Amino acid sequence: MLQAPGSACSFVSVSIMGYWKNQLHKQHEQMERGWASIDGSVCSGCVEDEALRIILGKSEEADLRCDFCSSVPAAPIDSLLEAFVNGLRNEYENPLDGVGWDGREGGFQWHPQWDTWDLLSDEFDWVFSSEELLDAVRTAVHDITWVEKDFITRRRDDVLLEAWDRFCEAVKHKTRFVVWLLPPDDNDLAPGEIPPAKILDHVAPLIEHLNLVRDLPTGHRVWRARTHCQSPIKHTASALGTVPRGLALKANRMSPAGIPMFYGSADEATAIQEVIYESEDTHVTWCEFELSADLRVVDLTRLPAEPSMFDPELSSMRRQIRFLNMFVEQLSDRVEPDHEDIDYVPTQIVTEYLLHVHGGGDRVRGLVYQSSLADGACVVLDIPNDHCIGTTTSSANGLPQLRLVADSVRSDAIKEITV
Repeated sequence: MLQAPGSACSFVSVSIMGYWKNQLHKQHEQMERGWASIDGSVCSGCVEDEALRIILGKSEEADLRCDFCSSVPAAPIDSLLEAFVNGLRNEYENPLDGVGWDGREGGFQWHPQWDTWDLLSDEFDWVFSSEELLDAVRTAVHDITWVEKDFITRRRDDVLLEAWDRFCEAVKHKTRFVVWLLPPDDNDLAPGEIPPAKILDHVAPLIEHLNLVRDLPTGHRVWRARTHCQSPIKHTASALGTVPRGLALKANRMSPAGIPMFYGSADEATAIQEVIYESEDTHVTWCEFELSADLRVVDLTRLPAEPSMFDPELSSMRRQIRFLNMFVEQLSDRVEPDHEDIDYVPTQIVTEYLLHVHGGGDRVRGLVYQSSLADGACVVLDIPNDHCIGTTTSSANGLPQLRLVADSVRSDAIKEITV
């Protein structure tokens, strides 16, 4: 017999339908996220990856005890599963998302490939402090086949580094002044690779994205040192500041002969060490200068270390940051004195690109980078000799200048210097 609308039977049917609809939604949600929720707690001390430790530390609760080491506080193990699988997907993917399948050829047409158990056991066992925790994660993560993400193209750090190496080779030994005008060698490049002449067009956006451009504020101080023979040099801003144009006869790391730049350091010891290294002079004089106005620089010392693939903020740029760290290390590498005219060419071009091409109207006027000889940072600024002024000189309105700091000048014999 039919039941009237609103009867108890109709209500039960609707409730059952709602229950199964909710269950299907939960199953779909689990499939999308890639792991099954499990009961239990884990503490930040039970994982070896720093990014995962930070994530767990933020989720720890005072009344939860770790099921793997009994420490308090601890976080729900689901917090670890969510962060781990999200990070895993930065480097690996389900081959159903793009890898070709051919049953006649034995399945997915890409190698290497792993199932979940093997991937976690072979590549990520180091993340977990105990076999028990590793086993819990392996059981919770859905058992699928995994392949490296973006398998068709080469890894981004490899592509960028190869383009940079080819650029350096070209400007050192093939062509120096018209490298930008050479026809592209697209026929020699695989999909996703970068012509050497375009490498800096890829570096500059990374510098912007990572907020490496900043302003040195008015009053910011930098140290500068000069070596000389026993006869003292004048303690004036002109004598101690940027080399005058007519005397800029020697190539430097960031500037070629004929284009003077102000070279300084963030601290006294680094400034001295940078100039006395392999110097044949007998004495060194050093002093402080301060900026008369704000000055925009690219600060390469702010570059973050290569992040973990589990870092929720920077993991998507992990390979680009890996490349930039290698790139910046090369910029500050010490070269053989007899090779400076050649080996400094790439860094000189990088400097000119950042100062004169990159940035549009917000002109960059300098670079900050780590010294290869000391713990401090080096500074190179596009400030000419006539903008290095004395303590009593009035500064030009709005133009960045370097004012010699009163009573900061010191001199000593190099053999007496300990840094």
